[in-house]
Amino acid sequence: MPELGSCTDITCDNEIKELYECYCCLRRVCLTHLIAHLEIIKQNKQQLDTICHKLNRVKNELKLIVEEKQLIINQELNLIEQAERFLDVRSISIDELQSLVEKVNQAVASNHPEEIIIKVEPSLSEAEYCSSVCKCNKENMNSD
Repeated sequence: MPELGSCTDITCDNEIKELYECYCCLRRVCLTHLIAHLEIIKQNKQQLDTICHKLNRVKNELKLIVEEKQLIINQELNLIEQAERFLDVRSISIDELQSLVEKVNQAVASNHPEEIIIKVEPSLSEAEYCSSVCKCNKENMNSD
């Protein structure tokens, strides 16, 4: 039930009016200022909802970016492991090795786009030498 008294809002005149308790600030105010307080609360809630919606949207966007980066990192870690296995075993074809070098170069280039990657390919004579050495080694192994 409203009480009679002076509104506690500083913008109100000092006339005796029916006063209501504002649930947000717990002050006794006239009906005009109670409605104004409720409107401010409504606007603040709308603004808060809008900001929370924006925050949720950018958070989800950042989450997708991080997940994409994590996927790329996992793929690059796999390339590193593959390169280490190839370097340990050394029983890999030149084509497989060259393919892996290309993949690693691409990964490096994608992480450092401002740098230049130099592609090193064996000369034909080196490839022929390697092939003949491999053939000789196979023949020696087969004759044992």
